[in-house]
Amino acid sequence: MLESELRLANDAFSKQRFKLALAHYENFFPSKVSELADMLSESQVLTHIYRNYLFCLKALGRNEQLTRFLYEYPAYSPLDTILRKTNGLLAHNQCGRSDDALLSIIVPVYNSGKYLDHCIQSIRSQSYKNFELILVNDGSTDDSADIISRHAVEDSRIVTITNEVASGNPGTPRNQALAIATGEYVGFVDSDDWINSDFYKTLMTLAMDSSADIAFSGGFYNHMSDGRVSQRTYTTVGFDDPTSPRFKTHDSFMIWDKVFKRSLLEMFNIRLGETKAAVDVPFIFSAYYYASNIVFDDNLVGYNYRRETESSVTVAHRKSSNCEFEFQAFEAVKDWATQQDIGQYYYSIIDIKLVSSLMYTLKIVNDIYFDSVFERVKTLFESVNSNDLKQYCKASRKWWQFREFQVVLEKSAIEVKRFLEEKKRVAEEKAFAKLIEPRFKMSGENPGVLFFPCWMVNNPYQKMFYESLYDEYGLSIEGYAPKALSTALIDKKKGEFKYIHLHWLHNFFDFEDDTVIEDTITSLSYAKENGFEIIYTAHNISSHDSKDSVKEKLNRSRILDLVDHSIVHGNFAKSLLVEEFSVDPQSTHIVPHGTYGNFYGTMPAKEMAREQFNIPDSATVFLFFGNIKGYKGIFNLLSAFNKLRAERDDVYLIIAGRVLDEEIMPKLVSECDDRNIVFRPGFIQNEEVATYFACADLCVLPYEAVLTSGAAMLSLSLRCPVLAPSIGVLPEIVTDNIGMLFKDFEEMELKLSLFADGKSPIFDASNFDEFLHSYSWPNVVKNLPFLRVPAPLNYVKKSI
Repeated sequence: MLESELRLANDAFSKQRFKLALAHYENFFPSKVSELADMLSESQVLTHIYRNYLFCLKALGRNEQLTRFLYEYPAYSPLDTILRKTNGLLAHNQCGRSDDALLSIIVPVYNSGKYLDHCIQSIRSQSYKNFELILVNDGSTDDSADIISRHAVEDSRIVTITNEVASGNPGTPRNQALAIATGEYVGFVDSDDWINSDFYKTLMTLAMDSSADIAFSGGFYNHMSDGRVSQRTYTTVGFDDPTSPRFKTHDSFMIWDKVFKRSLLEMFNIRLGETKAAVDVPFIFSAYYYASNIVFDDNLVGYNYRRETESSVTVAHRKSSNCEFEFQAFEAVKDWATQQDIGQYYYSIIDIKLVSSLMYTLKIVNDIYFDSVFERVKTLFESVNSNDLKQYCKASRKWWQFREFQVVLEKSAIEVKRFLEEKKRVAEEKAFAKLIEPRFKMSGENPGVLFFPCWMVNNPYQKMFYESLYDEYGLSIEGYAPKALSTALIDKKKGEFKYIHLHWLHNFFDFEDDTVIEDTITSLSYAKENGFEIIYTAHNISSHDSKDSVKEKLNRSRILDLVDHSIVHGNFAKSLLVEEFSVDPQSTHIVPHGTYGNFYGTMPAKEMAREQFNIPDSATVFLFFGNIKGYKGIFNLLSAFNKLRAERDDVYLIIAGRVLDEEIMPKLVSECDDRNIVFRPGFIQNEEVATYFACADLCVLPYEAVLTSGAAMLSLSLRCPVLAPSIGVLPEIVTDNIGMLFKDFEEMELKLSLFADGKSPIFDASNFDEFLHSYSWPNVVKNLPFLRVPAPLNYVKKSI
């Protein structure tokens, strides 16, 4: 009977009677993808005949049915590529367009008013303009609603949803937004995070050029509450290789570092879970399973994840509950897998993530829940394919994960708890051993410098300073995290190093934990007992925004009492340090902040730079660059600029940098609502820096308080004149031929106006030659006579 149907189908197809042929094909071929895959795997002839069925669908315009199959079958049988390579089918992975497509960006909001302005503004400032921003106020009780309303009035691309009562989970508001999204692609941003200006432009270009189902970025920036920024990057090895144990697995199981084709999400009803946490789990499993055309940009790191504390919300939920949400998430995934008749191979991929997630839960769950959670974990582990897990762990170099899995299966709750506690103890020992390994290292011929904290990633100052010390004095140099300052490190390095160099003293005490300053004093005292000398660089004399100025001064005094050599950036800083802390002037050395050389690369032409900001070539452009805090006087600058704007239309202001005082963000966003103001909040990538200064005519530093200014040195290094206050060491640096000083903000306002009128001195590029020579690093580091040790004639520079 079936053979007769097939003959009738083929005969009708040969006569191009596609509707009749389709009816016969559908009577012959099973509709269930698992049964179809079994049938086609047994006969190559049937595979070729099945193509006729697909051509019938195309000929009859049943493209949705055809497209769905072209997702389902490769997902179920990823090794069978015959059907996917059939020429002439309307495939879902056909070449896409490179022009703009609408992007739906979804942001759920629940009591995140402290950070929400920054988040929304980073999205509104995207260089990719064709998007809708869906903001879902999920029952917030803070000022989030007001912030959302203000932005919605200002930007017609914003769509709002308001829930009067909070849903109680982060999945529901996202699903509400997905239900109304209209974009070709969908992206997600958490309301306390932010994105770099080109993040979506890069992702969308990547996605559209290949009509990708998912476009991945290469990682994200982790922002800690103490200001530290680390970069997390992914490996994509094996993700799109069906023969790899890492197939369809990825380091990122998050939704916010990629974009998804919305038609894929709609076709398979891919939605977030609606549990207290782990809501990404069902969404990601379904998206990874069906996605066939996946593209990666390993170099794109543009999402900024705010980790307010060492523990995320999810961690907090795990520590304070029985983690029911975790089990519910994987139960939902298993139900989905059964209902959708997925390929058997994918169950192992689900198990791999299940083992990873539940082992993490076991390690951090509260003791009162451990036994009950353990029993549930063990039961789930018993159904895991151990051989597939082993192969994955081997390919990923995660043997420890397979060992943990085995221990859970073989041991009791008490034994596993002891095992995990011992692992934690060993991990802490390894972490400390790693902590006292240098982050930066240069091997010279002479006993040298251990410096703290090593902030090379975000601070080129240190790199250039120490490379110059090495060149000038032949010193060995190693840089460490602040917590590495310890007696253990002193014991390890004594005899090999002579100096300990401290930067930014606020890293060495904690107002809420007195043990930090005590440990610092103990370590420094021990170092001096073992022959070390202590160097301190006074980047500031005291914090501009200290939480407790009295206690801070006391802590600084205790550290400075142990300092042998102080470094300051100018005469004013020296007199202030001597006056405030009674530091010995004879042991205080002036080493100005050096120039940035070619660290930021070649300056682009001004015309090209302005084109990126849509600024006319004939305009006068002012620039504020650097971290934004209250004492830096940004509102004084905005007030002066707005007065100038009332008189003329050919002036522009660029404000670029991280907003570190979140409470000023609402006012800042409001006052930047001017087409001649370019506001780019967020971390500025190194490769972007030169473009900002090439675009500018004048860098304006409206600081209310400052000792020295890296922004001023950066601007002058890039031959951009500055307008700065006559405070701190700036009068020692900013001379008339490379910039201007003001004594108050009325004078700043006047000088901005004169500059726009062309009535200021002409700051020709050649004016900067003498400055660049005088403040070059080889010159400024010569002012440290105590380091002068005759260097060997020949030594080889090594850097790590």
